[in-house]
Amino acid sequence: MESVNSNLTLDQPQQLFEGKSKQSLTLKYPKLACNVNIYPDQMVFYRDGQYFGFETKGFSAETLQTLFVMMDGTRSIGELQELFAPDNPEVIQSILQGLEEQALLDDAAPFKVHSGIDTLLELEDFTNELLETTVEGNLFWKAITSNESELPINVLYGFGIEHYHLSCHRWNWEFPVLGCQNYTKVQQLINQLYGQESGQDQLWLKALNGIGISDEDLKDAIALPETVAIGNALAYWANSEPLVFLSSLGVLKRQTYHHLASYLAACERVNLESGFIDPIRELVNSNLTVESENLIHRIFQDIAHVDQQTRQRLGDQIYLFIEMYNNFCRAIWNYYSCTSDLLRRVSAL
Repeated sequence: MESVNSNLTLDQPQQLFEGKSKQSLTLKYPKLACNVNIYPDQMVFYRDGQYFGFETKGFSAETLQTLFVMMDGTRSIGELQELFAPDNPEVIQSILQGLEEQALLDDAAPFKVHSGIDTLLELEDFTNELLETTVEGNLFWKAITSNESELPINVLYGFGIEHYHLSCHRWNWEFPVLGCQNYTKVQQLINQLYGQESGQDQLWLKALNGIGISDEDLKDAIALPETVAIGNALAYWANSEPLVFLSSLGVLKRQTYHHLASYLAACERVNLESGFIDPIRELVNSNLTVESENLIHRIFQDIAHVDQQTRQRLGDQIYLFIEMYNNFCRAIWNYYSCTSDLLRRVSAL
């Protein structure tokens, strides 16, 4: 067989891996992607103008012929191992590995569609598990949800101040994410989302005005670094990873809604000024945050498929975002529980 340019040996099981590492196969449902001719002592595979020879020592031609016929993409590796070598599955593993290394196999694994909404729901389950082990246990939320702890009033005001600063960042991500979307319906839903965002901005501003913090005061104030970090991360994702941005924004909305009732109860427990509490109560009763979360669900419902690589990236980035959000909550406690100055003024730097 002068035309054969590669000679790979298929030998008895105990000799299959001599000098050769056991590598994981990347395919799941192997399908032979070449022509094959079987001779008494050799098999010859042909694909794209190249011939590949395999010695058949230790295997009958009939067994190999049956194996290759059944390697049509309808059976998994495990099924082939069970049919032909239940006691020595490494035999099939070695054969497939040799074929895969020479690009003589295709993977006929059924294509699984991961819809946008299925991806988001899985991501939310993953997020909830992370939140239980991180954010729910930090000092800020322990103090907010406890009826017995002494809660510094400035921490409650600080929560409002930092959320106002965070809402001001939305202009940095509104237009980029619109430009990244290709679907008119998605663009319309995002427009609705930002329309609701502006309503929340005004309520936070009204609450701060109620304790004597004016618009001019806020223009002269800077947010905590952890607040800026969240705003910058969302702006970056809006420009480069719209799905990461939307899923992260969804986390922020869910957390805000989840905690607002407890936050309002804490404000009432320490008898804060009605000018501050009333807009917060209006925010809780308005269901704006719930409506924003529902819009994010509708956006993902309009996304037909999310590929596996993107799904993995979403999980990785959400993990990072939860860590940033946890740092954000801790920073509110650490700074505002120890300061008498509510605003970090630029003019004082």
